[in-house]
Amino acid sequence: MSKIVFFSGAGLSADSGLGVFRGGNGLWDKYDVNQVCNINTWEKNYNLVHEFYSLRRVEYAKAKPNSMHKVIASLQQKYGKEKVIVITQNIDNLLEDAGCTDVMHVHGRINYIHCTKCNHEVYITDEFKGAVCQNCGGTHFKPSIVFFGEQAPKYADMYGAFASLSENDGVAVIGTEGSVVPIAHILGDKSYGVKASRLLCNLEKSIYINDKLFDEVIYDRAENASSKVQEFATSILEK
Repeated sequence: MSKIVFFSGAGLSADSGLGVFRGGNGLWDKYDVNQVCNINTWEKNYNLVHEFYSLRRVEYAKAKPNSMHKVIASLQQKYGKEKVIVITQNIDNLLEDAGCTDVMHVHGRINYIHCTKCNHEVYITDEFKGAVCQNCGGTHFKPSIVFFGEQAPKYADMYGAFASLSENDGVAVIGTEGSVVPIAHILGDKSYGVKASRLLCNLEKSIYINDKLFDEVIYDRAENASSKVQEFATSILEK
């Protein structure tokens, strides 16, 4: 039986009410990315950084999975996590809330912070008001989010997942403009890149993604396209 990789970005969760980071009314339009998400400047903006992610955490706690999250989860539950591989750039928990397991969060997760002294990680569900590390007594914490200029440890696993795909497998790219993770470049042309069948589902065209590299292209909200994505994935998984 074949397998499929779901690779998603902020557009997946936009229909659950979570703001995208770029584009119209994006979060970066309200905060300076170089202050709240830059590894070289975050410490001097410590309070602002935690304000930003505390607001996101409170916002995200109210969100519910939409139909696309549920489709991905139902496919994984039916065919297994070895056949339905879920990779996301999103820091929310909506895929897990829908029922997914072993989600690869390549940019970290909103509900974790870690001690900068010993890297001990702490689960947090609401506003950060300061903490003391139970492991070393440290009081300086960083959101467990990959900041710009910082290494992303999960990227190696992500590249490995794409490299493992054969011509019988599939890739569904959902809700990403492709500027941070250059997904079109990663997949490449089938003649020299990933051989798998490809589906692209975005709200609109992106200058960072050549849609001619995809077998099926849907320009619509993720929630509206969930049934078509399910059909595509099922056709791959039932081979």
